[in-house]
Amino acid sequence: MTFRVGYLTQRETEIWGLRRHKLSQSDIGRELGVSRQAIHKAYHNIDEKIEQAFIEAAETNNLEVKTLNLVDGVMSAYSPAHDLPVIVSLSKCNGLKVWYMYEGNCETCSLEKTCRETLIAEAEEREIELQSTDQLIPPTRLAKKIFQRYQDD
Repeated sequence: MTFRVGYLTQRETEIWGLRRHKLSQSDIGRELGVSRQAIHKAYHNIDEKIEQAFIEAAETNNLEVKTLNLVDGVMSAYSPAHDLPVIVSLSKCNGLKVWYMYEGNCETCSLEKTCRETLIAEAEEREIELQSTDQLIPPTRLAKKIFQRYQDD
């Protein structure tokens, strides 16, 4: 399931990207040539839209929401139907993606290459360092490695 970052305007996407890189509201305002107050208001709008995207994803996939990280664009959830933890990620490169955290049969799946490429793009956008050997592990394990910081133990 993929939704592009169509929830956000181009300017909001730009502000969200700068926010994800830990820039202050003042720094973002200076970089974009707008006031800190305008950035503060944009944060509120961005958070509402990202939360709405996650709520819609949870409803569509019958998920129980555990945690929302609106800055990083990650929702931790649980699928009662599959008895599995789930991560829903929102990124500029991949839009909204739903990741069921389990050991799949990646070697026999026709989407293995696509999943791997998508996950590598997620890691790069989130500045998560991957080892060269990580590109060889099955995508289900790669997803666990990338999103482990957002999961409950």
